Amino acid sequence: MPTKLAFYLFDKAAQISWNRESKSIKQLELNLSRVLDCALDDPRIRPLSLRAMKSYMRYYCETFMLPRWNDEQLLDRVRAENSVQLLEALKSGGAVLTLPHLGNWDWAGAWAARYFGSLCTVAERLRPEGVFQKFLKARESRGITLMALTGDGGTYEYLREHVNQGRLVALLGDRDVAKSGMGNQFFGHRAALPIGAALLALDTGRPLFTCAPWYDGEKLVISFDSEIIFDRSPVQGRERLRRAQEITKLVVANFEHHIRSHPENWHQLQPVWPDLVLQDITS
Repeated sequence: MPTKLAFYLFDKAAQISWNRESKSIKQLELNLSRVLDCALDDPRIRPLSLRAMKSYMRYYCETFMLPRWNDEQLLDRVRAENSVQLLEALKSGGAVLTLPHLGNWDWAGAWAARYFGSLCTVAERLRPEGVFQKFLKARESRGITLMALTGDGGTYEYLREHVNQGRLVALLGDRDVAKSGMGNQFFGHRAALPIGAALLALDTGRPLFTCAPWYDGEKLVISFDSEIIFDRSPVQGRERLRRAQEITKLVVANFEHHIRSHPENWHQLQPVWPDLVLQDITS
């Protein structure tokens, strides 16, 4: 399909979906109202959710196109900010990177695989299966090493081994996909957020970074934050989990900054906070 036509159709799909005000759109608007700290009927919410949906459909369109992009299309339209510190950290071993569902994380991952020399991550299983397989092939074709989440275990060990082998492991961290997160304040309200990135950094003793991809016109900007500083002394049991929770609190503070700066790029159509779930609000 010609590129312009593809973007046109995906943009139309965003508009149609938004017009229907489906459950997913309403959940997105609830999430955005929390980011803006306003009521759901605030006049800013509906226009913002439309921009977010257009951004989300752009993400899908670009991600399906990734396998056919040449290096110029992949690399030259990315502007990386403050990536040098992570690049330096990787010279002495592996590193852990965590980011929110902003902009196009698949494109950012493909860029990182080339720029940093490696990128390993996990993939949430999608439905239908055909779409999931297309996502897997798109990511693998750009040099991303990944493991599909199946619920059968072994994921953490797989990721830890990649860090120990000197690679970059990247994980999305603003929604608890594995249902194993711990409570932290996120935009002033309790949310169960994943602590996997913090645990990997703790257990391997390797650096932990956060970043956020977001759109600036045709370009994808990837803003990297300074290294998360934490106590790297050996720890086990409950103290290990408590420390991971404290590290995640630092991670979340960076996420909040980026999401507040670019709420129209936050693609969060699923519940994040237990007190802000659509069926609870409308019952």
